[in-house]
Amino acid sequence: MELRHLRYLCAVADYGTFSEAGRQLHVSQSAISEQIADLEREVGGTLIDRSSSRTRLTPQGQLFLAEARKTLIAADHAREVMQRSLLGEVGSLSIGFFLWGAGGFFARIIRDYRKLHPKIKLSLHEMRSPEQLEALVSGKIDVAFARPLEAPYDRILRAELLYRDPVVVVLPRDHPLAGSPVSIDALAGERFVLCDRNMTPALFDGIVALCSSAGFSPNIVNTSAAWSSVLTLVESGEGIALVPSRVRYLKPPGVVISPLVPQDLYMGLSVVWNPQNEGPIQQNFLRLVRENKDRIQRTNGN
Repeated sequence: MELRHLRYLCAVADYGTFSEAGRQLHVSQSAISEQIADLEREVGGTLIDRSSSRTRLTPQGQLFLAEARKTLIAADHAREVMQRSLLGEVGSLSIGFFLWGAGGFFARIIRDYRKLHPKIKLSLHEMRSPEQLEALVSGKIDVAFARPLEAPYDRILRAELLYRDPVVVVLPRDHPLAGSPVSIDALAGERFVLCDRNMTPALFDGIVALCSSAGFSPNIVNTSAAWSSVLTLVESGEGIALVPSRVRYLKPPGVVISPLVPQDLYMGLSVVWNPQNEGPIQQNFLRLVRENKDRIQRTNGN
């Protein structure tokens, strides 16, 4: 059953004659008559009483017409939804982020996106960077704010660097170096507390390389899978830590954060997506992020 047949039937019912329906639809009277006859054969009954001068629907035709109108309304709505979906105006978008790393810009972009695309259902998922990458590969999320890509994800996913977060030194509040910039050389005799390498391999290796360039190997006494735990270990006197500066938002009262000089070590934050799952909705969101990129870099993630 074709939608065209239903539209012809509705036009005849609305305009009263085949000829007037043809004029309104810009088709010949005979074409409408033939199409409705085909429809009658398909449904197995007469829909139009052709015995009078004014075309009327049979009782069965009236019942069929009511359902036909519902079908046409549903079809028009489906077409509208499809067209809006192709433009990225309806649907859903799942975004992964990690709270302390996303920066102040994240909330602003989410608010702006909601205003621009109110019909998109947004789902925000807080997860660590490795978990975000796995979720992108599996299709559980559509976009992530994560660390720059490393193997094997750099062969599967796409990323754009938004800003570089400088690495700083976290010291117990009563540490002799607390309160002033700290050189890497001054840390040669310190005990180090680091985030697990499987969580932040680039930073872990960067710290080891930085210490090596200063002529020593870091004395790593403890590691943790969470930055909050790293800071707690420093507060407890276990050692010092090198962390991305935005970890300061997790800072407990018993530690001090000092600049690292010279500033040669950074942790990047990127917007990441899976090109195999990329569609208009993701493209619209990525476009908004790119429009904010200069501001994000200028304000160091704010």
